[in-house]
Amino acid sequence: MDDEETLQYFTRDPLPLVPIQINMAEAQQSTEDDEETRATKGSLKGSPPAKFDGDRKMAKKFLNDFKTYKFLNRKNETMRIPANRVALALTFIKGEHVQDWAHKVMKNMEDRLESTLNPMLETNEYHWDYFEDAF
Repeated sequence: MDDEETLQYFTRDPLPLVPIQINMAEAQQSTEDDEETRATKGSLKGSPPAKFDGDRKMAKKFLNDFKTYKFLNRKNETMRIPANRVALALTFIKGEHVQDWAHKVMKNMEDRLESTLNPMLETNEYHWDYFEDAF
């Protein structure tokens, strides 16, 4: 047993500590950007308007309720882009008395957006104005 060499274990020296610098302004900006992204691309807030089934006595209430919903979500991309806003409003218009009208409004908007001669931008407020006038 005396002839055996003693085993030696070598351990590496720990890595030297390097100070880490964090730019708090950039960290804060990142948080603000995340909040802005959630506001513009996230879920819509508030209660959506009740379904509109074609009852003309409820038309003004529906439009006012939708405008309130729009205001509450005014930073959201869905509400900022008029074509998206119209499409969203049409999702609340359901029923056999209004389905043909809603389809016609959507088809007219699609035709304006996809025109080969003079396509209209989805950001053109005309889409919303047309919807309100037709409603």
